[in-house]
Amino acid sequence: MIKLLKILHFIGIAMLLVGVYLYLQTEFGQQVSGMLVIALLIGIGTLIMSPLPVALVIEWAQKQPSSFNSKE
Repeated sequence: MIKLLKILHFIGIAMLLVGVYLYLQTEFGQQVSGMLVIALLIGIGTLIMSPLPVALVIEWAQKQPSSFNSKE
């Protein structure tokens, strides 16, 4: 599961970088269709890359020893 999320994370980063590049370095963003493509690349890229840090924190928390009984 983590491997799939890592792959999706890198795909999302690539989409985000392509969208930012198109926005900053080309005239593609001056057209309405270009604005739509750029917004979709940036939005879907960030959406795809967001679950990985959450999954890594959950995995890390499950590996931690339980400290509930050690306080007594």
